[in-house]
Amino acid sequence: MQNTAFAAMNLEAGKSACHLLDTVWCERGFPVDPVWIAEELGMTVLEADLPSNVLGGLLKDADKDAVILLNQIETPDHKRISCAQKIGHYVDLSQHDEDCYRYVDFRAQQAGFQAGADAVFANYFGASLLMPEHAVQDMLRQGVTPVAMAEHFGVGEDVMLSRLESLGVPVHAEAA
Repeated sequence: MQNTAFAAMNLEAGKSACHLLDTVWCERGFPVDPVWIAEELGMTVLEADLPSNVLGGLLKDADKDAVILLNQIETPDHKRISCAQKIGHYVDLSQHDEDCYRYVDFRAQQAGFQAGADAVFANYFGASLLMPEHAVQDMLRQGVTPVAMAEHFGVGEDVMLSRLESLGVPVHAEAA
């Protein structure tokens, strides 16, 4: 039952990311710039001196624009996926008409420990925003390697391999 709920949530997250790509990013190519998208949605994106166990956060006060905080010590790849995931949280919370919230993304959650429904949605949304399924499938049909895909989408190899696995693509160490 839980797998069915996660599958439905992932489907919804993927659709939401595709909608945003179609309506905001408008076929600007790859890699997708999540900071630009966040700013187009009216959010402010800031790099901050956060504790080392915090990847980032999303803050929204009533009647104010949302703010995405990214940990300044993270690599550019991690900042990109973290920003995309925070946009996912924003989209999810906006669908529920929530106007005030605080969300902090701790490292343990990023690694998949104790991920709640909101984190599952945001993680899949972030992956779908940066590495849309249709684009990944097109590259697979062309025989593009995971390493080349990672470079094309502007993500780390670990993120690309995780995306391929989430799409049901068998990934072997020698494929990387």
